[in-house]
Amino acid sequence: MDQVHEKARRNGRFAFLLIAIGILLAVEAFTPLSFIHKLWPLIITVLGIGFLGIFSARGRQEPGYLIPGIYLVCFSGLALYANFSSWSVLSDLWPFFIGFLGLAFFAAFFLCRKSYIFLLTGLLLLSISAVFILVFSFSTQLWWTVFIFTGASILIAERAR
Repeated sequence: MDQVHEKARRNGRFAFLLIAIGILLAVEAFTPLSFIHKLWPLIITVLGIGFLGIFSARGRQEPGYLIPGIYLVCFSGLALYANFSSWSVLSDLWPFFIGFLGLAFFAAFFLCRKSYIFLLTGLLLLSISAVFILVFSFSTQLWWTVFIFTGASILIAERAR
């Protein structure tokens, strides 16, 4: 019987969230306010927080909830920034999407105490993101150097074995 009440309570919260979103959009449609539609990334933030809540409720053992939760929260922050500045900023900030995924894998390793593949994947993605940010901060003409850095990294890693 507890599961039935818990499900009804969750459905009630979700219903109130949808009603609140609808009211905000209606306010924007019928008033001079014109910024509410820019808040759509907050819906993604709520979804990400939901994944993180499930992760926490299940004893912090399932990275399948942690990774998308962290990624969605980070993505929504960048999308919110782009909504209030300009989406053209993504021409410079797109490597952060790779970094967000790396951060999520990195966190999964430390919070779930899972395999080192999470750590290595996180570090690889964060490194790739950092290289892209570094290269593109100098010049967009230098994108080809990413291949040189990647190839050199592979050779160094092989030599270290």
